[in-house]
Amino acid sequence: MLLGDTHIQWTQSVKYLGVHVVFGKTLSFDVSPMKRTFYAACNSIFANTDGLDEMALSSLQEAYSLSVLMYAAPALHLNVKQTTEMNVCWNMVFRRIFQYNKWESVRAVIDGCGRIDVRHLILVRKIQFYRRIFYTNNCAT
Repeated sequence: MLLGDTHIQWTQSVKYLGVHVVFGKTLSFDVSPMKRTFYAACNSIFANTDGLDEMALSSLQEAYSLSVLMYAAPALHLNVKQTTEMNVCWNMVFRRIFQYNKWESVRAVIDGCGRIDVRHLILVRKIQFYRRIFYTNNCAT
């Protein structure tokens, strides 16, 4: 493909503002890079917080790592599989904090800590986004 006299390289995905847009007939996004950076942030916190109690560690993970995972997620149109993958990432954090095995459910732990899972968190943030749009007074005059 040419743009003027310059050849443009064909690619399967494009990174724009930290979000990977995937080539195809429909608009789709790649969540794998988001998951990779999320796990890197989680491991960084786990490596530097020996002896910290569970609630403080979960608060740190929520403040720093979850924001990496949730970056732009409410604005993206994610399919059910991608949302589930992101939810699994967040569940793995609670499994590691509270020393659960991979086959054990952490839903009760998440609920007991007063947190919500990623699926519901995305929905809450979408509602907040639409609510802000509805109540803003950005009339062009």
